[in-house]
Amino acid sequence: MRGFRFGVQGSPAPTEPAWADAARRAEDHGYHVLSMPDHLDGTLAPLVALGYAAALTERIHLGTTVLAADFRNPAVLADEVTTLDELARHRFELGLGAGWRAADYDTAGIPFAPAGARIARLGEVAAAVRGGVRPDLPLLLGGGGRRMLTVAAQVADIVGIVTENPGGVAGGLAESGTLAATREKVGWIREAAGDRFAHLELNVRVWATEADAAGSLGSEAADSPHVMAPTATTMADKLLRLRDETGISYVTVSVRFLDEFAPVIDLLADR
Repeated sequence: MRGFRFGVQGSPAPTEPAWADAARRAEDHGYHVLSMPDHLDGTLAPLVALGYAAALTERIHLGTTVLAADFRNPAVLADEVTTLDELARHRFELGLGAGWRAADYDTAGIPFAPAGARIARLGEVAAAVRGGVRPDLPLLLGGGGRRMLTVAAQVADIVGIVTENPGGVAGGLAESGTLAATREKVGWIREAAGDRFAHLELNVRVWATEADAAGSLGSEAADSPHVMAPTATTMADKLLRLRDETGISYVTVSVRFLDEFAPVIDLLADR
């Protein structure tokens, strides 16, 4: 059985002091990966922020969760990734996605194409970038729908399982965030991956409390893989069950849980 890895995503604020402090605390707490999302909403630009974090840290891996493929030229991205990976002493993990937030496309002046076209573009970008970086650089592809998870299962090293936002607007967990929905998504991944499923690392992001999720998930909130349990012990037990049931072993938490989740890392060390 694959051992756990834990990541933290984001900065508490788009400022140097907040980001530097988060990077150092993440490493001190024992997180395996510090990652940044990719949105044009005043948050820190991911590759620049991660380059800065590389100079502040020694052990923690640095990743993107995830870069929108539509916003980047593949050759330029491969060059930037190779540079960042070298400066980080090969601690970089590349995460790519098809893009989902319509507001980001509006800001960039890029048409928000239908999902099928965005997913096809992602496949092209992933293939081109992979050919321009070191062969063993980890590639994460993330998504919540069957088409996206099928591509991820066939191409990526790490599959990020998220909730669906088909309308291009961030929303609640809804049915896509339940444990049952997650089991179904893992089934899609298993079917699409075939023999390579055993080599895939499955990732899920925790970004809500039970109170946050109660309105959309009701009694199913406590079991949702995207929901933080009220205590470290109950969260550790929940993740052990999740791994047993689904194979998910890589858990990324929102930066709001940076300190709260740290005891869970200690409880699940070497598990």
